[in-house]
Amino acid sequence: MDSSSLIEGSLSDRITKRDRERKNVIERRREERQQLAVDSEQSSYFKDAFYASCKQVKDMLNDALTAPTSALPGIFDKANKEIQTLKNYLSQSKMFLKMYDIRRAQENLQLLENEASELELKLLPKKKFGFKARRAVKKPIEKVHDVTDGLKDLKISEGIVNGTTKQNNKLSSKYGDSAYTVMGKVDDQLVLDAENVNKNDVLLSDLLRCTVRIYGTPSTLHMINLKQCTILVGPVASSVFIHDCTECQFAFACQQLRLHSSTDCTIYLHVTSRAIIEDCTKIRVAPYNWTYEDQTSHFNLAGLDPKVNNWNCVDDFNWLSSEKHSPNWSILEPEFRVKSWD
Repeated sequence: MDSSSLIEGSLSDRITKRDRERKNVIERRREERQQLAVDSEQSSYFKDAFYASCKQVKDMLNDALTAPTSALPGIFDKANKEIQTLKNYLSQSKMFLKMYDIRRAQENLQLLENEASELELKLLPKKKFGFKARRAVKKPIEKVHDVTDGLKDLKISEGIVNGTTKQNNKLSSKYGDSAYTVMGKVDDQLVLDAENVNKNDVLLSDLLRCTVRIYGTPSTLHMINLKQCTILVGPVASSVFIHDCTECQFAFACQQLRLHSSTDCTIYLHVTSRAIIEDCTKIRVAPYNWTYEDQTSHFNLAGLDPKVNNWNCVDDFNWLSSEKHSPNWSILEPEFRVKSWD
């Protein structure tokens, strides 16, 4: 074979190879465009369906203002179920949504949930705390107070821990009319009983080295500025919000967890959606393992499925990389977990 034949053959091979590469690039770009179109279509459908459903719940709450009292329990029950359905829908749709769209949807859901809770409290006020016998405690040598009775009578000036009177007045004003509040306690052990906690909002604020046991089913739970505390809670019907907490241990079950500006905390968690943290460091998670009598019935009352637990699914809003794990949270190794809370 002469040299001209070799050159022609080589040129033909190069042309064929380049043509094949060109076709591969075209095909890859076509597939990418198709995927982008699918994601865009899914995102567009989600937004239309999600915000239309939010509007329906909003309309339902507006109708409650003029509805007869006998119809209100059914309206709020339906509204709360619709909100939970929207939470599940959002959780299942995160794979094709942008972070901005996820945050916006979560903020809308939180506003809707707060409005439903506040309106239900206004139109169907819950009973006030009454005096009752204290819960028996297994270790009588410890100093334990049942603070279920008279929570509303706690004075903000009773002992503010790492906070100002102005700040706590603001908290009291924000939550005082709708939440049972414990503030400004140091080195104390406190118990909130199920009879009065069930379906009520609870606020714990400015506690130092305290242990708090909450038996029952709070509607929502807010914990603000806690340091070196242990907080044990039964199933929470909706959300748990934690702000500015340091060196604490928490154990609770809930539908949604939002953790902000906290550090060096361990959470024994049962959550039916995905937990969200923001501006946090050194957060450790483990499965919820606090148990007590009547806890199964409280799970039913809260509407939580004991078999659905996403305790190790945490979204860090300060860590957007999907390829590397966030350095701000980790799973607590079994050998370091609390085995008994008694």
